[in-house]
Amino acid sequence: MSSLAGRWSFVALVTSIACIGPLVGFIWWATSPGVQGVYFAEGIFPSETEPAGYIDADALFAIGTAIVGCLVALLVRRRLTLTSTGLVLAALTLGGIAGSAIAVLTAYAFTSPERPKIAYGSIAEVPLTLGAAGWLLVWPIACVGTWFVADLWSSES
Repeated sequence: MSSLAGRWSFVALVTSIACIGPLVGFIWWATSPGVQGVYFAEGIFPSETEPAGYIDADALFAIGTAIVGCLVALLVRRRLTLTSTGLVLAALTLGGIAGSAIAVLTAYAFTSPERPKIAYGSIAEVPLTLGAAGWLLVWPIACVGTWFVADLWSSES
């Protein structure tokens, strides 16, 4: 396999994985519980002090990206014939990070506005947010971890 073909396979794999991000983001937005808040001049503040809605949203993102990461890794392990293991692992990592970032940005695009056109003191839904940037690493970790397990499982002793 020529070096140029290997690079194009790498770019195609990263791009293909990242293109799953909008679907994951839309599903995350559609399934996340809404947190009600009160609209003030400074923004929307949650009307309840319990963080259950935020924790549920983060958990849904983590579970969704972990499932997608595992499925992508199994598909890549089964179908891809890149000769370099390092290229495959790098593509899974970069594609997972890009897919997670695109998923979050897609969900943010669908979420309620930060400044809705309603009167101050009205009840509004708090915009969807990801609690910690570390959740973006769930997808690539699931990809690489699943790929390693599948590689160990299928390797001949």
